[in-house]
Amino acid sequence: MKNYLLLMVLLILGFSGCKKSLDDRFLTPKRQYDLSVEGGFNTRITTQSIRLSKPAMSPGQNPTPISKAIVRINDGKSDIIFNESSVKGVYTGTAVNEPNYNGAYTLTIEYNNKSYTAVDTLRQVVNIVDDFLPLSTKMTADGKYSGTIPKHTFGYLNPNKWMISYLDLPVWNPGKFDQSKYYSYTHFLGSPNSLYPLNNLKRTFSLNKEDYITIVKLSLSERYAKYLYDVFMETDWSGLFSSVPVNATGNISGNVQGYFYAIDVDTRRYKASAL
Repeated sequence: MKNYLLLMVLLILGFSGCKKSLDDRFLTPKRQYDLSVEGGFNTRITTQSIRLSKPAMSPGQNPTPISKAIVRINDGKSDIIFNESSVKGVYTGTAVNEPNYNGAYTLTIEYNNKSYTAVDTLRQVVNIVDDFLPLSTKMTADGKYSGTIPKHTFGYLNPNKWMISYLDLPVWNPGKFDQSKYYSYTHFLGSPNSLYPLNNLKRTFSLNKEDYITIVKLSLSERYAKYLYDVFMETDWSGLFSSVPVNATGNISGNVQGYFYAIDVDTRRYKASAL
């Protein structure tokens, strides 16, 4: 009987030890970042927005806004100075110079006695009317226009990010950092693998012929496009036959998470019947 009790105690201790080991292994991040950077420079709106936060270190936590940082963007001619807005962790500045196409935009952040930098190239966007739209539409029997917007389309000449809005969906705003779920992407690289669940990644809509749809097209530098492709390899395109994780790395120096971008923007508004 004593031997039985001793065996049970040892098993309980062993299982609890394994559980703690597994919890530590799967819940503790392998890399803990100093800060996370979202946003960049755009040519559509003069007000530029950057959000800084401390990444959450456990599933039950939320990112913490970072205040009292010094933020600026150099557009090749002068610095755009940022100040923290009424929203904690969101910094805004005003661009006054003409776009520096094919030129470098440099972000500098000073925080907690450390300096971080990032560079991206501003590529001029091809006008929407001169490119293929990443959506399909058809008229239904009741006279409405139904459409499908795939999240990813491959084989385009240039990589781009799109935001297509209609009815109650919000219009693109670079100062809003919760709109990523509405983006779709055209890639110059091919589909990563036919076994990935790409067909489920799409939006559908149904509009009356007089309803309007707003299409915003954002240019991507080659490096930014590659970064997004790597991110999707670990998120949207992960599956049973996924390859080894690519561990997407941004363009910001130091121990920082995220990617600072410079984008050119074109926007058009159509009636559903004109698509």
